[in-house]
Parts: sequence; structure tokens; C-alpha cells
Amino acid sequence: MTEQVDKQWEGLTITGELRIGVYFSGMRHRRFTLRVAVAGDLIAAQEQHPNGPFQLTTIEVYRRQLLSLGDIPVEHLTTELLREGLTESDLSVIADADAELEKKLTPPSAATPTGAESNMPSSDTATE
Repeated sequence: MTEQVDKQWEGLTITGELRIGVYFSGMRHRRFTLRVAVAGDLIAAQEQHPNGPFQLTTIEVYRRQLLSLGDIPVEHLTTELLREGLTESDLSVIADADAELEKKLTPPSAATPTGAESNMPSSDTATE
């Protein structure tokens, strides 16, 4: 069966692989698809865990962004599952994927300040 990404997230996702994976239903699930974060992800995470530690809020946000994790059915992809099964190194992989996705979606003009293409000064001898 081919994985279908909701049309609203088309072009706004990144796929990656966890180093260790999350154990569910007798196997470790490593391959994931993460969508871009929206404002509502952080708001909902903070509402759900108003006095929770920052790490719990972070895991909740990533859970909301995860469109898939291996063959784990979406309804079983819970914050509790990630909290209990996600290693620190795998959490780092998701954080890196999230940062990479943000970079990928940043327009080139916003990512590179004008004139920053080269750190080398122009040389008059280059054209002679």
C-alpha cells in the first residue's frame, strides 16, 4: 500500500529514519514523515500540558507533526508512546529533521542575506 500524504501537507514534509526506533507491536519502527509545524501545534501542546516540562511539550509538538512512524497506526502514535519509547538520540533526529524542513521551506532570499554569497573580496586581477 502506498503512503498517502494529506494534500494540505504536500511539499511541507520531510522523511527520515530514526537510529533506534520506537518499539510497538513486536517491532521497532524507524522511518518517519514529519510535517511542518503550525502555530496550533505549540498552543495545543501547551494547553494539554500547562505545567509540564519543556521536553514534554516538545514531544507533544513532534507527535502532532508526525504524519507517520513506521507501520504504527496514527491512532496509536501517542505522546505517551513517544515519551516511553523515543530515545534521546532519536529525539535529536526528529529535531534535526524539523530544523531541516524549516530551512527547506525558507525562501532563498530570506536564508542568505544580500551579498553573503562569498566571503572573498572581489579581485581586480580575476578579470584581467
